[in-house]
Amino acid sequence: MENLLENIKTAENCTASKIFEKARDLFSKVGVRNTTMDDIAKELGISKKTLYKEIETKADLVKFCVQYDLQQDEATINAISANTENAIEELLQIGAHVTKELQLYHPSMLRDITKFYPESWSLIEQHIEVFAKKNIYENLKKGIKQGLYRKDINIEMVTLLQLNLSLLPLNDKQQTNFQPAEIHLEIMKYNLYAIATTEGIKLFEQLIKNKNKR
Repeated sequence: MENLLENIKTAENCTASKIFEKARDLFSKVGVRNTTMDDIAKELGISKKTLYKEIETKADLVKFCVQYDLQQDEATINAISANTENAIEELLQIGAHVTKELQLYHPSMLRDITKFYPESWSLIEQHIEVFAKKNIYENLKKGIKQGLYRKDINIEMVTLLQLNLSLLPLNDKQQTNFQPAEIHLEIMKYNLYAIATTEGIKLFEQLIKNKNKR
C-alpha cells in the first residue's frame, strides 16, 4: 500500500491516481463488496497485471480510500469550525456536510467495510472516537460560552449522547423507510432543542429560515 500512497502523491504516476479515483467511484456507487479488482481494471482499460503492480490487494486499496476520505472529512470540518462565528452555525454547516456525504455513499458500503475489512473499520472507529468526539465537545464548550447552549448541561455526558445518536444513520440494522440524511437532520434538531437556550433556539430557527429561502 505504501507504493500506492507514494505514487498517488507524485504527478508522474497517473495510473495510481486513476486506480484510486476509479475505486472510490465504484465503492460509493455499488458498494465495496460488489466491486472487484477485475471491475476496476476493466473500467480503466488496463490489465490486472498492471493493476497489481500498483496495489497488492483489494484490502489495501479499501484502506487507502478510507484514509483519504477521513482526512478530507477532517479538513472540511476543521475549516468549518475555524470560519463560523457561532456554535449553532458551525453545527448546521457540519450537518450539511455530513448529509451531503451520506447521500454520496452506497447503503452497503459501511456494512461491507465493517464485515470484511477490519483494518479499514478500525480507522473509522478511531476517527469517531477521537476526532468526532473532540469536535462535539468543542462545539458544546463554544455554545455555552456564547450563551447559545445551557450552562447546566453536563458536557462529558452530552458529548457521548450526541456521538452515539450521530451514529444511528450508519446503522443498517435500523429497519426504517428513512434515508440516512433524513435521520441525521432529525437527530441534529433533537440534540439542539435539548441543549439550546432561548437565544440559541431563536438563532437556530432564523438560520434554518434563511437557508430555506435560498
